[in-house]
Amino acid sequence: MLHLDAVPEFELMLFDYSGRVTAAEQRVGKLRCRVLSGATECKGEIYSALARHLGERAEPPEYVALIDDDVVLTVSGINYALHLARCIGIDCFSPALSHDSEYTHRWTLRLPNRLFHATDWVEVMMPFYRGALFLAGAPYYEGNVSSWGIDKYLMPTLQQLLGTERTVIVDAVMATHTRPITSGMKVYRNGLTAEQEKQHMKQLCLELIEQRRPELMQGEWFKRIFRQRHSRTLGQRVLLGIGRPIRRWLERST
Repeated sequence: MLHLDAVPEFELMLFDYSGRVTAAEQRVGKLRCRVLSGATECKGEIYSALARHLGERAEPPEYVALIDDDVVLTVSGINYALHLARCIGIDCFSPALSHDSEYTHRWTLRLPNRLFHATDWVEVMMPFYRGALFLAGAPYYEGNVSSWGIDKYLMPTLQQLLGTERTVIVDAVMATHTRPITSGMKVYRNGLTAEQEKQHMKQLCLELIEQRRPELMQGEWFKRIFRQRHSRTLGQRVLLGIGRPIRRWLERST
């Protein structure tokens, strides 16, 4: 769903999650893209495969992005987002979502009349990381099939440990997520659900912080990441279900 409306100012790689493609390159429109192929069950394994591939290079790339196949986004938008990241000094970011997207968190939606807004973490849907930050997570991606917990716990923890803490949603670039959000209750081949993998990653990150930066456990960042509730209650879900169609009706009527 990537719209090839401009010349990419970045290297483009396709990931074949069937593991059956043997060609090292493939043509998409007028572009020739590198292909990385591996039989994977979910996105956590793509993180692992890409980290192993990039780890073979002499130097990490400036930024690494992992964009899902159900995200509508333009090449020109990616070019501009990377330009802003360099200008402003962003370590981790994601384009903003359109309001008609399938989404979980309202803070991922686009805010008008802004270049960006700050956040503590970005979802695995279409994250952009500094290359060194992405590769620092390589040992911790292994064994995580779903990718749950990588975005909410692992990357913010590594950012604190590495001093690469600036994280934003780029409102100047908008994308649309088209596929419904999946449940965290599917059991993967490692015998765990996504929710269980997320809790395992949370515990791993708590241990990392205790070992390397225990003072973080007394701060506001720690409270926001590890203590605040990040899922809605039943009542909140009911109100949200009622509120969305009302809000969309009001938008159409004004």
